[in-house]
Amino acid sequence: MMQNYQQELSQVKDLLRENPEGMSVTDIAKALKKNKNTTGRYLDILLISGQVDMRTYGMAKVFTISQRVPLSAMLSYSKDLIMVLDKETRIIDINDNFLTLLRLTRRDAIGKNVAYLKSPEVDVREFISTLSALHSQESESLVSFRVNETGERIFKQKSIPSVFDDGAKGLTIILSDVTEEILREREIREREEQFRMMAENIQDGLLILENEKCTFANRRVADITGYTFEELWAMDLMATIASEDHKKMEPIMELRKKPAPGLTEFQGRILRKDGIYRHVYVRVTGLQHGDVLFNFIIITDITEIRSKDAALFESEQRFRMMAENIQDGLLIIENDQLVYANRRISEITGYTPEELRTKNTQDLTTPEEKKRMEDLYKKSLACTEPPANFQSWILCKNGERRYVYGHINSVRHGETTSTYITMTDVTEFAQREQELLDRIRTLENCGPFRES
Repeated sequence: MMQNYQQELSQVKDLLRENPEGMSVTDIAKALKKNKNTTGRYLDILLISGQVDMRTYGMAKVFTISQRVPLSAMLSYSKDLIMVLDKETRIIDINDNFLTLLRLTRRDAIGKNVAYLKSPEVDVREFISTLSALHSQESESLVSFRVNETGERIFKQKSIPSVFDDGAKGLTIILSDVTEEILREREIREREEQFRMMAENIQDGLLILENEKCTFANRRVADITGYTFEELWAMDLMATIASEDHKKMEPIMELRKKPAPGLTEFQGRILRKDGIYRHVYVRVTGLQHGDVLFNFIIITDITEIRSKDAALFESEQRFRMMAENIQDGLLIIENDQLVYANRRISEITGYTPEELRTKNTQDLTTPEEKKRMEDLYKKSLACTEPPANFQSWILCKNGERRYVYGHINSVRHGETTSTYITMTDVTEFAQREQELLDRIRTLENCGPFRES
């Protein structure tokens, strides 16, 4: 049996210690006065158990004593958690660091099968599940323990098949604490995932360049440009800019080489893969971080906005042309603020549009008409009555009075109440009518039928 060779094995080790330069099988057999086959068997046992080292020189094999750190010293001084199991997965040794984590004493652990290891405050099920079978090769993995007081503790587990001095096989488990490192990595991954979710769901295109190389493009960039991600990686982004807008892009292209503080903006057109032009608003920020120059490019497709703005502008132009060419004066008031006065109202009142904006519209009415016109205006603001008609004298800038027929109507849109007031100057008609009335009164007073 193996233990019967202990004396011979000790003799071989003593002989190698006396010859630190090494000895061949022949030299050892001659010194021990044993045959080469028996000596070779001793050396195989010592080699397997790691007690001797072997080097080959041509056909010759030279053996030296192994320079090993005793297991007891490794267990005592290592910062790692170490457990030694035999082939039946019984714990034959464990260091104090491991016992401290498990809240156990040596008596609680030594000699016990690891499958039945229990800790009062630590969940060791994941650790035990990794040791269900001995491995013939060295392996590494991550294992975590749930500790009641401190939460999760994560270790890099190294399982090393071992051979003991008596030739028996076992397993040495070494755990290195990587909790902080793993938790930092998890936090980084979570932040990256949050960033990716945000970047993929915003309505703007986002490109990230590192040292002028595109490293990230969200889905919206592909939607705007019509190019796939693979095509975007391979192409120069300038190829998407309309040729007539290249000049505008020069400052932004400079930022790709040399970052500048603040934000650089650009509006222009890009040419999609399908040949359709799109209007875009681009913002670029450069950031130097160590040896890496980052460029963050945000692209907003404003084609529809520009189209709506153009349509709105065209509509406003049509309204303005109509309002400026009608024969009636027009005032538009929004939330008690005059926002528009056409050319005809200036002709009637003598005030410029700018002067009218500084005045209260009721100030245009004569003193005797002011109360009636204020009541009419307030009643219109309720937006419950049909458009109202009025006749009134107004005061012009030069002090002259003009007589107008008018309409007043208010409509509400959201938080805005708009009041439209139109005026037709009928002063000459009113004057002729007044003159006619005056003549009739004169005739009535001076005629032959006047009572004495």
